[in-house]
Amino acid sequence: MQDLSAQVAATGWYHTLELAPGLVTDGMFDLRPWVGRYGLPDRLDGLRVLDVGSWDGFWAFEAERRGAAEVVALDLDDERELDWPPRRRPAEDAFPPGPRGAGFALAHAALGSRVARVVCNLYDADPADLGTFDLVFCGMVLIHLRDQLLALERIARLCRGTFISAEEPSRLLDRLPFPASRYLADRDAAVVYWMPNRRGWRAMLRSAGFDRVREHATFTVPSRRGFAVRHVVHHASGSVLAGQPVPRPRRVTETRPVPVLGDRGDRGSPPSPPPD
Repeated sequence: MQDLSAQVAATGWYHTLELAPGLVTDGMFDLRPWVGRYGLPDRLDGLRVLDVGSWDGFWAFEAERRGAAEVVALDLDDERELDWPPRRRPAEDAFPPGPRGAGFALAHAALGSRVARVVCNLYDADPADLGTFDLVFCGMVLIHLRDQLLALERIARLCRGTFISAEEPSRLLDRLPFPASRYLADRDAAVVYWMPNRRGWRAMLRSAGFDRVREHATFTVPSRRGFAVRHVVHHASGSVLAGQPVPRPRRVTETRPVPVLGDRGDRGSPPSPPPD
């Protein structure tokens, strides 16, 4: 226990996790008081669950605690692979030396968890490789992505049941009576490319392939670093893309001649060479 306490103290944490009685990680966000606001079913027995952008694994371990038959935690270990605007990308020697999943591995061992961690970019997530899931959870991930609609489409392909999305909406644009988004990639703060209003998030969920979309809750979660983040939670289901593999780009395998117009404007064979 003493050794585990030392490892926990030496690790940077995004999530607050109770790893043992009296042993709690010093996470940036303590989501424990807010879990009930997201609308997870009380029990997940027999269900296959995907946690997108798992980081330290708070939601993956919560799904396991609620009885899920299988839980997959999807994330990247190398922060170089995140979406960075060119002028905002840190210098090579400024990236963390250790893997992003160090906290997850430590918590996984301490909890005796069976959650499977898959290192994969969401843009590359494919049901042909991962299968489909009864419940997909994604919290505060899409807000940091350059291609939000593409990411949502990937989730729609993986989701055969319910998708729970928790993201930050634009308070300013929420005053508008139509979907809209603010471009913020060059702001001097955490990388956020686009911040849609609540109508914008709902519209993108529908465009990505979900037939049924409803807003579940809005609330603000404080951090332990002195700032707070507004959340809007949506529940989406009825994906028209569920189980469909990601289309592969067509590769050029042959060179074909360009058709040539004849003298009379008809499309046909190239003109014959002049007689000798």
